[in-house]
Amino acid sequence: MRILSLLLVLLAMAKADPHPRLLFPASAEEKVKQRIAADPLAAKLQAHILKRAEKVLTERTCEHRIPDGKRLLSESRMALHHLLFCGWAWRTTWEERFRERAIRELDAACALKDWNPSHFLDTAEMATAVAIGYDWLHPSLTPEQRRRYEDTLLRLALPEVENRHAKAGWWTGPSNNWSQVCGTGMALAAEAIRERDPARCEAIIRHGRELIESCRSFYAPDGAYPEGPSYWHYGTNYHTLLLAAREALGQPVEVPALLHRSGDFMRHITGPTRVSFSFADGDPYTEIPTPAQNWIATRFKDPAQARHVRSLLEKALQKDLGTGSTGNLRFFPLLLLWLPEEPGEDKAAPAATSAAFKGEQAFAFFRTAWSPDAAWLAIKGGTGAASHGHLDAGVFVYEAAGIRWFHDMGKDDYNMPGYFGKQRWDYFRLTNLSHNTLVIGGKLQAAPRVGCPVEMSEAGNQARIDLTSAYASQAESVIRTATFDPTTGAVSLSDRIGKPSGPVRWAVITKVPPKFDGPRVTIEESGKRLVLTRRDQSGGQWESYSLKPPTGRENQNQGYHLFGFTAPVADRLALEVGWQLE
Repeated sequence: MRILSLLLVLLAMAKADPHPRLLFPASAEEKVKQRIAADPLAAKLQAHILKRAEKVLTERTCEHRIPDGKRLLSESRMALHHLLFCGWAWRTTWEERFRERAIRELDAACALKDWNPSHFLDTAEMATAVAIGYDWLHPSLTPEQRRRYEDTLLRLALPEVENRHAKAGWWTGPSNNWSQVCGTGMALAAEAIRERDPARCEAIIRHGRELIESCRSFYAPDGAYPEGPSYWHYGTNYHTLLLAAREALGQPVEVPALLHRSGDFMRHITGPTRVSFSFADGDPYTEIPTPAQNWIATRFKDPAQARHVRSLLEKALQKDLGTGSTGNLRFFPLLLLWLPEEPGEDKAAPAATSAAFKGEQAFAFFRTAWSPDAAWLAIKGGTGAASHGHLDAGVFVYEAAGIRWFHDMGKDDYNMPGYFGKQRWDYFRLTNLSHNTLVIGGKLQAAPRVGCPVEMSEAGNQARIDLTSAYASQAESVIRTATFDPTTGAVSLSDRIGKPSGPVRWAVITKVPPKFDGPRVTIEESGKRLVLTRRDQSGGQWESYSLKPPTGRENQNQGYHLFGFTAPVADRLALEVGWQLE
């Protein structure tokens, strides 16, 4: 069977068959094999891909399962994961068992009654899976198989984007990650089968290209992605998929410089422990680079980004990623396709240890070094009005000595009533009541249309966040200033509040209980000690606060502790808290 498959591939190539052409054309196969032989990290990536593909051989195929009554998305992602891993394994080993498993996944996806177009992300990701699987296996497919997969894309994918979503879908303008996923997914589907109906497919390809080009606005003005790092991976992977596919097809592509800067944003938003700053609807998780980061680092020949992603990959591969979520790791084989080269010694200039990003969600980042035990402070301004935003303007997280001391707890259950609607601010985790920021008079922050700005000092050791608009009607002015010692990692955080309407609560979230001692608080973890000290005379004593939400359906926040102090109302308040390791 392996010989027969190879003969079919060679016959198709002899007839100048244009497939495979999506992302991984036949012309790139030899280069990839040479890279695996020459680069130890590439060899490790390939070994992991083949190990995971072996596991896929025994796993079930996708089914029409909608467990929450709304989303088929986990099944779409499963199909994409299985097709990318087995498709890659077949094309780099020519072992027939991988091709046969990929065929089974294609058959299963194409046998579904629909791809759940009411939640169009599901359709877009399943269309991506079938398009890539069809394209990568195309030279070995029989005419009947090709026709079946083409017919399915024409029946379950293209009509949905034509008849309803392209005309009325809210994602058809540059809205959020949906625009990137849906625009790319449908363009890839049309590109894969464009010979079947050229005019029809060209219209969808053009629509997807224009939509992705408009989505560069998400990264304006300097690279920060407003929906958080997990959604950066989601949206930017699809964004770069279409750019990379067009390049592989020899089409002229203008890659915005904002993507280069956004690669830097992802470096700075990842702490020394490799856990990202999980603001908005994110979750704290250990960062594993995604293909978009590799593609950006390679495309812009950036040595700092190359070192960063290669280091994260080396560390990730030290653990068994084979048990990871198929959804989260579905694009993993493309990491090898775009793996940046190891920078030479002549390109080993030290990376900047502080950075600021403006835009809808504005940030400042500081660290003492680019090492696992470095101190790191991440703080944001911004607004809850951003897509997936929380009422978290002024929130910060902090790491030192290999420990995350102050935490952002992340999102809650998307399926709770009104989570993305009128009840959004009813949920505890989404408000300033559960974040490392201020609460004035027990009230929620506002969600201003224009986010609270962050200004970095010229010395790069201080950030000033104007939070006034986030506390509209609660105070005349609110200014939060963070000062970071680049040598010791010590932090001083000051808040200047003009005419607050009520008492002001200052609070932080930890994973260990605090010990109070007058103006000092001690937190101890793994034999290390962090000490916080009040440096103001505004009143109020250190105390613990409840993190229990008002309803049982919400995350109960077990394992976290909230503590701080409440300063009584005054015409002017000057709060000052410092912390450092002892």
